Amino acid sequence: MNSLDEASAQRAAAIRRLVAMRRRQPSPVPGLLAGVRDVVVLASSSRGGSSVMAEILRNSHHLLHLRAEVNPFLVLSGHGWPESGRDSDSLGAKDLRDRDTLEHLLALDVGRPAGTLPDPQSVRAFAREVHWRLSLQWPLESFDPAWIHDRVQHTLQLLEQRHGWARGTFPDSAQFHTLLLAQVRTLHPRVNPWYYDLPPGLIRQHHPGVEPSLAPPSPVVLEEPPFVTVSPWKAPTARDLERLPLVIKTPSNAYRLPFLAQAFPNAKLRVLHLTRNAAASVNGLVDGWRFRGFFAHHAGPLDLAGYSVPEQPWSRAWWKFDLPPGWQDWVGSSLVEVCGFQWRSAHGAVLDWLAEHPEAPCLRLAFERVVGSHSERLDTFTSMASWLGLPHDPTLDRLVASGLPPIMATNRPRHRRWYDKAELLEPVLARGDTRAVLERLGYAPDPSTWL
Repeated sequence: MNSLDEASAQRAAAIRRLVAMRRRQPSPVPGLLAGVRDVVVLASSSRGGSSVMAEILRNSHHLLHLRAEVNPFLVLSGHGWPESGRDSDSLGAKDLRDRDTLEHLLALDVGRPAGTLPDPQSVRAFAREVHWRLSLQWPLESFDPAWIHDRVQHTLQLLEQRHGWARGTFPDSAQFHTLLLAQVRTLHPRVNPWYYDLPPGLIRQHHPGVEPSLAPPSPVVLEEPPFVTVSPWKAPTARDLERLPLVIKTPSNAYRLPFLAQAFPNAKLRVLHLTRNAAASVNGLVDGWRFRGFFAHHAGPLDLAGYSVPEQPWSRAWWKFDLPPGWQDWVGSSLVEVCGFQWRSAHGAVLDWLAEHPEAPCLRLAFERVVGSHSERLDTFTSMASWLGLPHDPTLDRLVASGLPPIMATNRPRHRRWYDKAELLEPVLARGDTRAVLERLGYAPDPSTWL
């Protein structure tokens, strides 16, 4: 058995084990897919700002969310590439096969932040989620659930005794996970905190001997790193499903809108289309491909100038971010050309679906205004809250006023960071198909006007 066959066998075994693990837990919301009445797809290209937007929206008590991306649940239920049998991330209405497994997995993840762990029962439920997420992130490791529960309790006690946490509160997921992973590594040294969405300073402080790596975290990747951290979570009631919008954020969903409409048969499907100019997004994609994360698909052989090099064999095998239809035609291109292709494909797919479904409600927002001046942010979030039907929320007001730290960022955001690569980006920005998508999105043709 060669290494690729071995990884495929390991992947299949990990998927079976994780689905069985989840099946042992009863669904907290039976009939989830039919019960949801309002689905808001946060559609964007990768590196288009959707993680920041989703994190802002997660602070509203009047919305439902997944803890992170939907991609792992599609993989586990047989709807992700390559298990789907499709040649890309694209999914149509007829591709919905194992509805039961998908529904069970989503039902255990849909909800909203709880913010506290008030009693032993909530701590046990939280520890189960920590164990599940670790197993998903490190599928070739075998974590003992009782030991993880003990380590979660110990970490919470440590935070109370040495870091000033009040009992039952959970103010800082990053601090909790940094300390927890130090304990997990005593039995599972392959668990590397640098693959998590954690502040580098915290990692260096509590994991001084651990070094970051540019290679994938494992031969089997089911959740795309940087890995998410887990916080206390509250499952929805049947009434919540009827009255609260469910926000689903994953850039690959640009190619799955008909699938999502089929999966939630009784829901109104709305599209919150988050745009970002091609220069900023493609620049972010180039940085992400070169970063220690975002491994999405074992889709080689690749020969991408600026990414694939002999001394890093994985760079000839691992495709990062979304896998658009027609990706096979780009496996011998330059990295910047691939990133331009990903940006055009995602927004083009959203625009085309909306053109075919003029009845679908859509709000288009520019990420440049989401992180713009205070007045731009206020105007943007006021219009978005009205479109979503959200009542006034002081928490969102504070976020609009202060902004958020970067989420899953390779570098701290700054205006026109893409200028550093202007010469590299210029051929992609000058392409007629890039210009056509920019025009459809409403961007001026002059790059000097972009942020």
